[in-house]
Amino acid sequence: MTIKIIAALAAVGFLAACAETPTATEADFGMSAGSLVTAQTADPITLSSPSVAPVTGVDPDYANSVVGEMRKGFSKSTEVKKPIEMYLLGGQQAGD
Repeated sequence: MTIKIIAALAAVGFLAACAETPTATEADFGMSAGSLVTAQTADPITLSSPSVAPVTGVDPDYANSVVGEMRKGFSKSTEVKKPIEMYLLGGQQAGD
């Protein structure tokens, strides 16, 4: 009898813990991903009514600026050929 009462109280306690209102972080979960999609969309109307036509081209000025920015991000070959120096401090010694 006592075990049944304890089990019932535990079950009620577990259910009460699940029924709490969400925190501010939990309530806002996923909104940042949605806002990023909205911010990165060139034509916001396509979010609500997307076109079924395939993409057939791109603005040449936009494409050139994208490729130019991409090439700026790469390292120069002279910088890459520099030797890598590694300093190891500590470590294990025989007999430790």
